Amino acid sequence: MDNRAMKKLLIFLSFLLHIGSAYSQDSVSTSATVPDSLSDHLEALRTGMKNLNVEYITNIRAKEIAVVVSKIEDNYKKYAGISDSTSLDSLQKWHQDAAAEIVRLRSMEHTINNYNQGLTSTRDKFHELKRKYETILLANPLINNTLNHSEREVSAKMDSLHTIELKIKKMISESPAITADINEAITSYGVSDESETIKTKSSLWRAHTQGITKNDIVNSIKQNYASTRSLNLYVNHTDWGSRILLIVLTLAYIYWIFNIEFVSRKAVGERKRIAITNPWKLLRILGKGIIFLLTLLPLVKFITPTFLIQASQLVIMILFSLLLLDKLSKTQRKMLAFIFLFYSLVVIANLIVNDGLFLRGVCILFNLIALALVIYTKKKIRNPESPGYIGTFVYLLVIVLSILAIVSNTLGYVDLARSFSVACAVAFAQSFTLQFFTEMIRRDVRNQFKKDRIQNGFWSRFNEQRTIKVLSDILRLLCIIVAIIVFANNLQFIERLLNSSDLFFNKARKIGNLSFTIGNMGIAVLLLFVTNWLQKNISLLILGGENGKLNKDYNQKLTLFPLFRLAIILIGFFFAISALGMSLDKLTVVIGALSVGIGLGMQNIINNFVSGIILVFDKPFRVGDQIELADKKGRVKEIGIRASVLQTGDGADVIIPNGDLLSGRLVNWTLSQDYSRTSFTIQVDRRVDLAQATAWIIEAMERSTYCLRDLGTNVSVQDVSEDMIYLNLGCWINAAANAGPFRNDVLKVLYQKFEEQKLNFYSVSTAKTIINTK
Repeated sequence: MDNRAMKKLLIFLSFLLHIGSAYSQDSVSTSATVPDSLSDHLEALRTGMKNLNVEYITNIRAKEIAVVVSKIEDNYKKYAGISDSTSLDSLQKWHQDAAAEIVRLRSMEHTINNYNQGLTSTRDKFHELKRKYETILLANPLINNTLNHSEREVSAKMDSLHTIELKIKKMISESPAITADINEAITSYGVSDESETIKTKSSLWRAHTQGITKNDIVNSIKQNYASTRSLNLYVNHTDWGSRILLIVLTLAYIYWIFNIEFVSRKAVGERKRIAITNPWKLLRILGKGIIFLLTLLPLVKFITPTFLIQASQLVIMILFSLLLLDKLSKTQRKMLAFIFLFYSLVVIANLIVNDGLFLRGVCILFNLIALALVIYTKKKIRNPESPGYIGTFVYLLVIVLSILAIVSNTLGYVDLARSFSVACAVAFAQSFTLQFFTEMIRRDVRNQFKKDRIQNGFWSRFNEQRTIKVLSDILRLLCIIVAIIVFANNLQFIERLLNSSDLFFNKARKIGNLSFTIGNMGIAVLLLFVTNWLQKNISLLILGGENGKLNKDYNQKLTLFPLFRLAIILIGFFFAISALGMSLDKLTVVIGALSVGIGLGMQNIINNFVSGIILVFDKPFRVGDQIELADKKGRVKEIGIRASVLQTGDGADVIIPNGDLLSGRLVNWTLSQDYSRTSFTIQVDRRVDLAQATAWIIEAMERSTYCLRDLGTNVSVQDVSEDMIYLNLGCWINAAANAGPFRNDVLKVLYQKFEEQKLNFYSVSTAKTIINTK
C-alpha cells in the first residue's frame, strides 16, 4: 500500500476514533437516548456542510479579474499623460478605448457585486453551522479544521474582490475627467465635439456679400469635412469582425436571392442559366446585395461619418431608381427624379456653405423647397401601401428640422443649420429607401415560399401570412434602429446617445438582494421568447408540415417530443437565469418558496406534468392512435407536457389533461396495429334478392380505398321484419380513423344501386370500430 493511501486510511480511522470517543463520553454521563441525539446532530452537520456547495468558489477567478483591471489602470495613466505632441489619431483612438473600458469596468463591478452576495451568504452559513454545532465540532477536530479552512478561503476571496472593487470604483469616478481631457485635446485640433456648434461671425442680415472664389469653396469643404466625424478614424479603428460579418451576410443574401430566382425561372420552363439569357437579372441581384449592405452599414459602427451616410443614401437611391424603373408610373418617375436631384443639391450646398450671404440664402431656399415637397407628397400619396408614402412622424420631423435649419441659419449658427438641413434631407430620403428595403426583403421571402411550395421545401412548413407579419415587425424595428443611428450621427449627438443608452441598460438595479440590469433583463426576455417559439414549433421544424400545420402522416417518433419540449424549456430557462446574473443558490431559494404554492395549489398541474412524462415512456398510445376515454373517442393529435389533444370524428380538438389519460380507463383501438375492423347495419327491402344484395354490398365495400380486401369482408342477416331485412356489414380498414369515410363510400354506392332498382334502402346505426383480435 503506498504512502498516499496509508495517509487517507489514518485520517479516516482518526475521524472514527473521534466519533467513538464522543459517543463513549456521552454514554457515561447521560442516558441511552443521548448517543442517538448526537448521531442525529452529526448527520445534520454533514448534511449542512454538503449543502454549502463551496466548489463554486474555485470558479471565481479573482486573479484574472485583477490582471484585466491592472491593464485598464495602466491605460488610465497613459490617458492622463496627454501632451501637445500626442497625435490626433491617438487621441481619437484613446477616446474610443476609454468609452469601451468604462463599459467593461461597470460590467465587472456588476459581476463582483454578484460574487460578493454569494460569498457573503456562504460565510453566514459557515457561522451558523459553527454556532449551532459548536460542541460536535470541538469533539471532531477533522470536521472543524475542514470547516475553518473553507471559511478562510471564502474570506480570502472576499478580501481579493473587495480590493479589486475599490480600484474599479476609483477608475469609474475618474473616467468623466479623463474623457473630458481627451475631448478637450481633440477639440484643440479643430475637430468639434458633437455636442458643440460653432457660431459664425454674423447673422444673415450682417453676412458679407463678397464674391465666391474657388479657394473659398475648397476651404469651406475642408472646414465642413473637419467638423464632421473623421473618416480616417472610422476606417482604421473599426473592428473588422463586424465588417466581415456584414459582408458574409450580404454574400449569403445574394446567393439566397440568386437561388430563388434561378429555381423559380426553371420551374416555369426557363432552363437556361440567367447569366446567359439575361445579364440584367444578375445586375439586379448584385444591386439588391449592395442595397442590403449599405442599408445595414450604420450597424457595423454606431459612430459613422456623416459624409459616408450621405454617400450611402445617394447610392441606395440610385440603385432603387434603377430597380423600380419599369414598375413606376411616369408621374412617380418624375417625382423620384426630383427627389434625387433635390437630395444631391442639398448635400452639395451644405458641404460648401460658409458665412457668405449667397450660399446661406441657397441653403434657406432648399429648406423651403423641402417643406413644400414633403407637404405636397403627404397630400398626394395617402395610401400607406403606395410607394413614396410618408408617415406622420417623418412628415412632422422633416417640417421641424427644416424650420430649425432656417432659424439657425438666419441667426448665424451656420454649422447647426447645416446639421439640421442634412438630417432633414437624409430623413426624407430614408423614408423612401427604408420602405423600399422592407418591401424588397418581404418580396424575396414571398418568392422563397413560392419556390418551396413548388419543391415542397423547408419554408412550405410555415404559414406564409404569419411569417410575413412577424418578418415585417422585425424589419420595422430594424429600420427604426438604423434611422435613429443615422439621425443621431447627422445631428452629432451619437456619443451622448450611446453613453445614455449604456447607462440605462448596464446600470445595476436592485430589488431586495437581487441585482440586475435592464440589458440583461431584455436578453432574458428574448431568450424566453425564443425558447417558447422553439418548443411550440420543434415538431414542425423536424417532422415537417405544410402551411403551419403538421403532416397527417403521424409517426411514433412524435411521442418523444414532449421530452424535447421540456428539455428546450429547461435549457432556455437556465440560460435566461444566467443572463440575469442570478446565482443558482438564489434560484434554489425561489424554487423552495414556490414549492409551498406547488404543494397547496398546483397539485393538479404537477400531477399532469408527471403523468405526461410517464405517458412518454410507458407508451399506452402514440400520436395517430385511435383511443377512447369515457365519452370521448378519436385520434391522438398531440401528446403535450401537461395535456394531450384528441381529435374527434367531427373534427373537434379535445384537450385532455395527462392525469386523466393515465388514471382513467382508456381503450386503444390501434395499440398493436394500425388497421382495425369496422361494422354497421343497414336495412334493405324484402323484395330484393338476398344473394344479389349481398354481392352489391361486398362490391361496394371492396371498391372503397380504405378496405383491406386481403383480410376479407362479411355480410350477415341480423333481423327480418315485415318489410325490411337487417344486414350487418363488417370489413377490415387501413386505420380506425377512416371508419367514417369508409362508411360514406359504401352508403353512396349502395344508395345509387338501390335507387336504380327502385328498392328501399336505409342505414340504421353508426359505424363501430373494434380492435383486431387475430
